[in-house]
Amino acid sequence: MYDAHFTARPDFDRFHGFPLGIGHIQGEPEHSVGGTTYQPSFYNVHFVVRGTGWIQTEHGTAQLKPGMGFLYGGHPQFFGTNGDDPWEVWWIYFAGEGMSPLLADKALRDVWAFSYGENDRVMALVQELWTTARLNNARQFPKQAALLYELMLELLLHTSDLNTSGERSLSHSIRRAAEYMRMNCSRRLPLQKLADLCEISPAYFSRTFHEEMGIPPLTYLNNQRIELSKQMLMATAKPVKQIALEVGFSQPSYFIERFRIAEGVTPTVFREGAVRKKEG
Repeated sequence: MYDAHFTARPDFDRFHGFPLGIGHIQGEPEHSVGGTTYQPSFYNVHFVVRGTGWIQTEHGTAQLKPGMGFLYGGHPQFFGTNGDDPWEVWWIYFAGEGMSPLLADKALRDVWAFSYGENDRVMALVQELWTTARLNNARQFPKQAALLYELMLELLLHTSDLNTSGERSLSHSIRRAAEYMRMNCSRRLPLQKLADLCEISPAYFSRTFHEEMGIPPLTYLNNQRIELSKQMLMATAKPVKQIALEVGFSQPSYFIERFRIAEGVTPTVFREGAVRKKEG
């Protein structure tokens, strides 16, 4: 069985990406693709939910089973089901200039293979995209673009690579730790806790984080806290000292110092400027 829904590419060109097609394949023991190549900024992603299949990578043939998936960009595509155990897969065909910077090194590989395991959110997003695509309604285009973007973020942040070296796997762990820091920046985050997330020593974590993200972990954490404090300064009337404590700085004076370095003004001056812009 092969079922699919396709959508014409919207004239609006500011979506990071847009799903042009979504489909479901099962009970097709001869399903395979041998050499199809997309033009730049076009991609497809597959999710195996039952049965088994294979993909051809630069390292050889990789076997796929339920909970695994793969994404192709501008490279020749070679994949298919195992005839004695035909897979059931969901696929999404999408395009967008904003996908390349989002996918980064994933888009540069011949194929990105990943494991989404028991991440229920991945398939929930696929199902929601399917339901929305079936409506065939242009008013749903923003929702379809948003669902695709969320799905890509879910894959980038909460899946593990299948065809990568240890160095790339560590890179993925570091970026997941960075996302954890962003989401929990107001909490106390000892270096040891962050290193434990990556299952490496604190010293190795600090060095690798700096190499991967371009700045040391503490600087990155302080930057996230500064961004959160800016939102609070503009949206609330809380005292600067209280905001400093709520965003994770134990010393208000240190918060003010870091804020001035990052923004060029003190928190109070920043708030006054934001108020003037709002009133103007």
